[in-house]
Order: sequence, then structure tokens, then C-alpha cells
Amino acid sequence: MGIRDFIRYLEEHKDKAQRSREISDEEREEALAQAELMVGMAEQAINSLGSILANRRINLNEEHAVRFAQDIFAYLRDEEEKVKERLRAGAR
Repeated sequence: MGIRDFIRYLEEHKDKAQRSREISDEEREEALAQAELMVGMAEQAINSLGSILANRRINLNEEHAVRFAQDIFAYLRDEEEKVKERLRAGAR
């Protein structure tokens, strides 16, 4: 899954979260499971990029690029966490 796929799925999950009271329990659970998977993937990407930063052989430009990528994944992770909260709240 590429970053564009991740963003597309995030948008789909946000849409389902907004309609969480209107969608079926099965559809909500599926979206929640996908969101949890994506949070895990973002966490793994952040950790892997952190390992790259720990390698002292990267130059300053590369370090900035890696930190930028970490920030993007952290943002996407946080957005998926919000989706998970809304999906869970819609189940009540």
C-alpha cells in the first residue's frame, strides 16, 4: 500500500465515521478493523524511519526528508485514531 492508497482509505474511513449511525454494524466493524490496521502500519513506518535517523550516515537533506515523512505518517495515524473513536462512538 502506497501513501496515496493510505490517504484514499483514510478519506473512506472518515466518510463512514461521519455516517457511523447510518451504516450497518458489519460495515462499521470492517472500517474499524481497517483503521486499526492502518494505525499499525503508520506506527511501523514511523519506527522504521526513526531507525534511519539513528543511522549517522545520512546527510542533512536526507534527515529533513525522513523527518518530514515521519510527520506525515504521524498525522495520518492521528487522523485514523480520530476515525476509530468516531466509529466506536457511532456503535453506541
